[in-house]
Amino acid sequence: MARRLRFAVLAGLLAPAGAIGAPPVAASWNFDEKPEVRVLADAGPRGLDLQPGSGAETVGGRKGNALRSPNAASRDGQVGAALSGPALGAAVAAGDLSPGTRRWTLSAVLRLDASATSEGVLYELAVHPPGGTTLVFSVAVSPSENAFIVRHLGRASAAALDASAVRVAFPDPGGPPHREAIARTVFLVPGEPLPRERWFRAELDFAGGNALNLRIDGSTATAATMTGGAETMPGEFPARLAIGADHAGRQPFPGAIDELVVLTDPDER
Repeated sequence: MARRLRFAVLAGLLAPAGAIGAPPVAASWNFDEKPEVRVLADAGPRGLDLQPGSGAETVGGRKGNALRSPNAASRDGQVGAALSGPALGAAVAAGDLSPGTRRWTLSAVLRLDASATSEGVLYELAVHPPGGTTLVFSVAVSPSENAFIVRHLGRASAAALDASAVRVAFPDPGGPPHREAIARTVFLVPGEPLPRERWFRAELDFAGGNALNLRIDGSTATAATMTGGAETMPGEFPARLAIGADHAGRQPFPGAIDELVVLTDPDER
């Protein structure tokens, strides 16, 4: 009952006043657990609780606590927090954890370190089909480039390859010998410097077509076009979700993460 109540309150807080049909919460992590607790609870409907790496830290957040991933090279063990298993597989298969043909939003409250320069991962979903090819949807921040960086799968038939694109093939358990997609990288560079040493809310809104918008503290910071749109990550293979680092527990986020929420529109499949 507590989880359901928390989810209902959270959904109400995220919906703007007067909004009709606002995208519901697919997953939400507040990172308010005490440092000795080794499970980071998901307040969303699927209960996608995360396991923090041995190098991850709990620090003071905007409200309560936040997740921090120190430089992996200076710690013995993985940083960030991650999840794999059947519950995650069901969420990937439903299209809840990455953008596709429907509206999908990633929202988080962030605090970038003043001296940070290296690119670090905020959110990553990695799918591992047989054959060694890892398919990735990720959102990273590069302070030195003043950019959010989105790596995603695009539809293979939608457009020609460009400098950021790589064609990938992977098995199709229910059809032809294989499926194809285009792995692409999109840079979102705001006109103003990303905030440092203060909490701010970043929202990446995938409109369900080719449009990708970045909002900072509620205001549009920049937008980009996703060539060929986004291809939903396949749900037939083992997957791993990581927050604050990549799926291998490396490439730590250059700061702290609080109130990370995934929203998706179930009516736009």
